[in-house]
Amino acid sequence: MWKYINDNFARYPSQIKVLRKLISLGLSVRKDHENMPRVYCGDVEVKASAIAQALGVDRRAVIEILGKIISDPELSNFYSQLKPIPDFSMVSSRLGMGVIQIVPTSATQPGIISGVSQVIARENISIRQVIVDDPELVDSPRATIVTDSPIPGHLLSDLKKIPGVEAVVIL
Repeated sequence: MWKYINDNFARYPSQIKVLRKLISLGLSVRKDHENMPRVYCGDVEVKASAIAQALGVDRRAVIEILGKIISDPELSNFYSQLKPIPDFSMVSSRLGMGVIQIVPTSATQPGIISGVSQVIARENISIRQVIVDDPELVDSPRATIVTDSPIPGHLLSDLKKIPGVEAVVIL
């Protein structure tokens, strides 16, 4: 999808900004009951003007890209399926959970999450959530892992030994 977006919208930086933000927030684009394109966070409508204001772009750029999404079958199919997900990392301590952040040497290296999962599972700790930044959206992507209980400090050295892991941060 990234190549498709970049190939088709390279001349429209404001529209690319909107397309990327919709993806990063999991905002979907669907037609409403009047057949007009609308942005939704789950089943809650998000106004085009709010998106424009948040991104510092003209509202007309948002409305124009929504029309393009709806009229392009590939974009429409992709954007209509997006869903927001909750991120428990910032509230995990209040829920008695643990959080670690994995800083990769390369975000495209396979096996990092598998290695981290194995180390955590050996300690008999369940993983509740894994959120991995997309390297297309974030300059310094990281993996945030929320666990049922805090990660013991002695696991840090094992986690750092995993190929592709540059650093581990306990949050």
